[in-house]
Amino acid sequence: MFLLDSSASVSHYEFSRVREFVGQLVAPLPLGTGALRASLVHVGSRPYTEFPFGQHSSGEAAQDAVRASAQRMGDTHTGLALVYAKEQLFAEASGARPGVPKVLVWVTDGGSSDPVGPPMQELKDLGVTVFIVSTGRGNFLELSAAASAPAEKHLHFVDVDDLHIIV
Repeated sequence: MFLLDSSASVSHYEFSRVREFVGQLVAPLPLGTGALRASLVHVGSRPYTEFPFGQHSSGEAAQDAVRASAQRMGDTHTGLALVYAKEQLFAEASGARPGVPKVLVWVTDGGSSDPVGPPMQELKDLGVTVFIVSTGRGNFLELSAAASAPAEKHLHFVDVDDLHIIV
């Protein structure tokens, strides 16, 4: 699952660069029935699912959906989006496949208007591996705690114009 900061704290330019980055990540994925599944959720005042798991059967189709996504604006309620992800997307009752590794890639400018720690820990307790890509303004200690261990492999700080480096 890609969790994309789509709030008003992200400039339109930054959002366009991050959207391109996520599109580049998803394009080569072998998506489909019995294969990988991808989902994109926006962080804003309320979480918004751009596309749920299983909607796209190819990386290219998912890339097109990412590129067509619009910035949601509003506040940065990342904690609310994480609770939403746990209850609506990562839950078996919502179609999550048991025994399949679950990965969250959170792309953020680093700040949140609500607490991130407890809902992130609940996801990690479910076995979700958390990668964080911060465009440089985030609190290192908070983001290190939110990322899966070891943080040096799961947390990346990069300028928005250099996101291509970690694709």
